[in-house]
Parts: sequence; C-alpha cells; structure tokens
Amino acid sequence: MSTHQARGRTPIEAALASLSSDTLLGFLARQRWFGAKAAAGTRASIGSHLVMPWGDGAFAVARVVVESTGETSTYQVPLAARDNVPPNIPDAAVVGSKPVAIYDALLDPDFRRGLVRALITSGTIASEADQKLTVERFAKHAFRDDATTTLAGAEQSNTSVIVDDAAILKLYRLLTPGVHPDVEVGRFLTTRAKFANTPALLATLLLEGGHHAIVAGMVQEYLPGSTDAWSYALDRGRSYFAAPGDREGVNAFIEAAQQLGAVTRALHAALASDDDDPDFAAEAAQPEDLDRWAHRTQQSVRDALALLERQVTSSSFPQAHVAEAQALVKRRDHYLGWINEIADQLGDDLGMRTRTHGDYHLGQVLRARSGEFMVIDFEGEPARSLAERREKTSPLRDVAGMLRSIAYAASTLATTVGRGAAPHVREVRAARWERDVRSAFLSSYFAPGDEDEAILPDSLENATQLVTLFETEKAFYELSYELNNRPAWVWIPMRGISKLFVASRG
Repeated sequence: MSTHQARGRTPIEAALASLSSDTLLGFLARQRWFGAKAAAGTRASIGSHLVMPWGDGAFAVARVVVESTGETSTYQVPLAARDNVPPNIPDAAVVGSKPVAIYDALLDPDFRRGLVRALITSGTIASEADQKLTVERFAKHAFRDDATTTLAGAEQSNTSVIVDDAAILKLYRLLTPGVHPDVEVGRFLTTRAKFANTPALLATLLLEGGHHAIVAGMVQEYLPGSTDAWSYALDRGRSYFAAPGDREGVNAFIEAAQQLGAVTRALHAALASDDDDPDFAAEAAQPEDLDRWAHRTQQSVRDALALLERQVTSSSFPQAHVAEAQALVKRRDHYLGWINEIADQLGDDLGMRTRTHGDYHLGQVLRARSGEFMVIDFEGEPARSLAERREKTSPLRDVAGMLRSIAYAASTLATTVGRGAAPHVREVRAARWERDVRSAFLSSYFAPGDEDEAILPDSLENATQLVTLFETEKAFYELSYELNNRPAWVWIPMRGISKLFVASRG
C-alpha cells in the first residue's frame, strides 16, 4: 500500500488502475443488477471515479463503462481496496484479489457509515476537478450519523441500504442522463401532491459533471415490519387453496384487494392533481393515442405468437401445453382483429393521459405494519428509455398490470399450496380466487369519486374495454418473457389470453 501512496495515488486509485476489461466483465456478470449479460463482444473499463473523503483512500465510487454490440452503458459501482478480502465479503462481490483486494464497497460497513455521515452533514460528498457527488434534501432525515446500516435483500437493478430502520438509501447501478422518474414522481408525491400512501422522499444523490447531472440514488422513508403485497396475497390465499377438496374456503384477500383498488385510484388522482406542472398535468387522450396503444398491443401479439410458433416444437416447451399453444398460434388473426374491434368501439371517450406508476404489480406495493398499502418504485419498466418511462398514458395501464399480477398470484397458489388437490379442484379454485380478487379490486377502483378527478372515460364500459386492451398487451408480453426465460410457466399467460378472449365474447 505504501508504494502506491508514494506515487501520489490513494490505495483505491492504484487498485482501479490495475483492473482489466476481463476482470471487470467477470465481476459484472455475477451481479443481478448488470443488464448486459447476454451481449456479445463486450468490453468494460473505469470511465471515471470519485475517491471518498473517508476510509484513508480505500473507497471510491466508480463509473464502469460497458461497450456491447451497438451500445454503451455506464454503471455505478462503489469499490473498496484492502490488503485482503474481509471475511464477510462473498466471492461474487470480489472484483479481484491481486495485488490488493478490490470488492463492492456497499458490503463494507465502514463505507456505508461514511456515506450516511456524508448524507447528513454534506452538500457535496466528494469532488474532483470535473465531477462531484452531491446531496439534495427534501425532508429532515430521521437517522443519526452513527446509524446502523444493513443491505436490503437482493434487487434486480439497484442496491438498497437500510439506515437505522428509519430510511432506505437506493443506489442506482445503471446510470442514465436525464430526469429519473423514480425521483421525479417521488418528489412530486411527497412535496406537491402530499400523497400519504408512498414513502416520503428525503433526499437524492446526484453525480454532476460536464453539462449534466445524473441521479445516482435516493433516500426514502423506511417502513420497518412491512411486507410486499405479493407475499401478503400468497399468505392470505393459503387457507383458501389448502381447504379440503369438498369444502369451499374463505377468500381472505378480498378486503385487502378492495383497499388496494382504493389506494390505486387515489394514486392516479394524485399524479394528475397539478394542472400547473406540465410534467404532471392531465391531458385528454386523443384518437391517435388509442391508435398507438392498439398498434403496440398488436405488435405484442405478433412478437409473442411468432416466438411461440418457433418454440412450441422445442424440447424445452412443456408437452402438456403443446395443443393449447398450437391453437393460440392459429388464432393470431382473430386476436389482431379483436384489438381493432376494441379500438373501434371506444370512439373518443378515452379519459385522460396522466403520469402513471409504469410497472405496477403486487411486488411494487408494501403492506405496512399499520395495515396500509404503500406504493413504491416509480422507475417504470427498466428495459424502456427514460423518455418512454416518463410518458403520459392512460392510468388504466397500471390497472391492467395489477390484474395480471393477481392472475399470477392465483396460479402460484394453485401450483404450490393447492398442488395436493385434484386437478379440477385446483382449476376451479384458481379461477374463483382470481375472479373474486379482480372484482374486489376493480369495484373499489371504479367506485364513484370526486368529479374533479375525472381522469377515466365517462363510460364504465369504455374504461373496461381499455383495461382489456392493456391487459392483452401485458399478457402477450408475459408470453414472450416466459418463453425466453421460464418455459414451464408459459401456461399462465396462455390461460390469461384465453380468458380475456372468452370474456370479451361472452
């Protein structure tokens, strides 16, 4: 270490200089948040870094630039350099061990403590000549500078640190210039709409350099003792699916579904509550918006059925569902025509285009210890650009996402808790549980409200048709996803597609 310092570099800077592209790529490939695992011909390098002012030069926040075929991505990676890998650091978090140990600094308690202190006391956490890491605060922090910090459970695209059971710091891994919807919506709901059913935004972290700033992270109120609504739904549904085959169970999730519908409607009203803010003001949906939504749904149908047709004869496709899949492929033109029928029936009564959650499902809602549902994670679909995630659309797209999540919960309960029941009992219970939960959610969401919140179509029939349109798009998207990732699960979206079509004809 002393030789590195003698050359005028901190330990972490000397360590960063030793990292090769292959070493960085090997580390990235082991991380859940790395989004380019399947890309061919990639190269990785340290684009820039900021040495943190604590830890005697052992810590830095690096920007790792990854070049894939046709695109370049930048990831935020806090790194630590030590003589040896500490015993609590898992192998997957180690970048390299020679000449010094380099690993993900978020797993180091000393790094996390220093970061928390900086969040409380500093406006600028670290700076170099051309860049700096700064803090923007929106509310008083509820934690101390000697706070206990722990890493939250594994996440797909970010890493979160729980601070003193009072706040949660979410660090974004993929860095993208522009307005980040998670922060933008969180700030609006906290400071403007005063929406009570989302954790308050406390602060944001910004990486500033050149002529732009990139959102590097955000700090929110933490809800100790909460559980996600997916886990809550499965827990509440257990007794229904575990009941003896000759006895009808009680659906214990109905009341919660009604509550969730009311919270969802309140969220949509809040997101359309400021006509003076052009980013959040509601706008009347136009016929060209409907054309775009219909075409997008039809493209989802074409893509999914083309993929299904290619894969239905493969060894990985579940044989029990081959006939169902082949029938689905043959109905391609029927589905495309059906979408045109929906669009034709809707006319001009389309409601409003507003900001929405963008990726709404049971996993994006927390059941707090108080019994309230709290909506989280306003990033939108990670695969889409920031501009797409910030687009205004019909709030009923969120409704459709939640309905598809309810369908997955019913199928999961039937194949896990209910797997010991006879097949026809499982089928009936899954269908009834999903039907009743859907009905409870929708009846609460569509309950008459304030006339000033008229963001939905005037006609309930039109609103229901729009939900069907968005649900169809989502179900075919899910079919593509399952074919590419979990072929054994393809029956869930296939069954959902069939139900949608049958319901529309009934």
